[in-house]
Amino acid sequence: MIKDVLVDIGANESRLAILEDGVVSEIQIEKNQEKSLVGNIYKGKVMRVLPGMQSAFVDIGLKRNAYLYAKDVLHEKFDEDDTETIHSGNLPDISEILKQGQEIIVQVIKDAMGEKGPRITTVISIPGSFTVFFPYGSTIGISKKIENQEERRRLRQLVESVKPENCGIIVRTASENVNENLLIEEIKTLSSLWESIREQEKKVNSPSLLYGQQSLVELAVREHLASSNRFIVNDKETCKKILSMLGDETSGLKERVEYYNKGYDMFEYYNVQSALKEALSRKVWLKNGSYLVFDYTEAMTVVDVNSGKFVGSTDMEETVFKINIEAANALVRQIRLRNLSGIIIVDFIDMQKKEHRQQLLQHLREAVKADRIPTVVAGMTNLGLVEITRKKLKTPLFCAVSKDQ
Repeated sequence: MIKDVLVDIGANESRLAILEDGVVSEIQIEKNQEKSLVGNIYKGKVMRVLPGMQSAFVDIGLKRNAYLYAKDVLHEKFDEDDTETIHSGNLPDISEILKQGQEIIVQVIKDAMGEKGPRITTVISIPGSFTVFFPYGSTIGISKKIENQEERRRLRQLVESVKPENCGIIVRTASENVNENLLIEEIKTLSSLWESIREQEKKVNSPSLLYGQQSLVELAVREHLASSNRFIVNDKETCKKILSMLGDETSGLKERVEYYNKGYDMFEYYNVQSALKEALSRKVWLKNGSYLVFDYTEAMTVVDVNSGKFVGSTDMEETVFKINIEAANALVRQIRLRNLSGIIIVDFIDMQKKEHRQQLLQHLREAVKADRIPTVVAGMTNLGLVEITRKKLKTPLFCAVSKDQ
């Protein structure tokens, strides 16, 4: 697969698009005044503990207090390294863990949405391009997508040789076949960053921001540069800044960075603008004449599949099955494009054959594996509705755009 990353810098916003074999798969928009808070680390103060809800409200200095679940709290009754036990559900009452007025270090894991404040955790993680640093842990994890056993052993041995005590490291997919000096340097950098955060925490009162997440451009470099074929930027100064961020050991990555200077809109040139328009439409037409309809509610996203103009062959069951398979492909792409999350309910056209229903579910499960964000196809209800869940991280695309309208 050929992966191109487009970074479009404008006066009021920055936009990111990812093309996979020339097809737009993801679009992100960041208003200059409305950066995502996901990844930010704060020194907060517990304002209210809710034993009945096994949760607490924490003041981190925003308009609305942040929400903290018991399962997202590290506490003294468990070893800080034992994150598996912490998340197992065998937790004491939250009132035994947290007290009103207590100061704690927390990290935002989900932006505020609607009337809800941001969701936070005390299980801190600091991601790099090749690894993720966990200051409270000891486990070394290797991405499952790295399948070569020799490479997995090499990476594990390398991390074991340089990992600081009392911390955990997850090795990301982008680390495969990467020069060991790059990995060592990144682990040292992330460890030093955590130490500086702890030093800052000692100097400030709560609520205070200890570490601010990177801009959309910096995040794109971290998350996508290593796995891309081309990293194309339309702003000369931003392009220079990206190149300066990359050290001497990353000459291979520097070669992927290109400056776009064709004289007209980059998103138009690469057909991203048409994909953006489609991603903001309620109705999406497919090549075979069928279409999808997207409706959004507070609780979930509902998608309806319609046969439209597609008539197919004389076999009604086969016609319906073909429509549903193509609709499934379009659905998975639209979920990524629109950055949909939470509960997604899909009303495919009814199929009489059990094997067709099973094949559709299996096809969906294979298709969502390409998504970086964890996505689960839960199954099909007795009413024939397919249930999908996708981890909530950032606001959907239509929200990011509507803020400016």
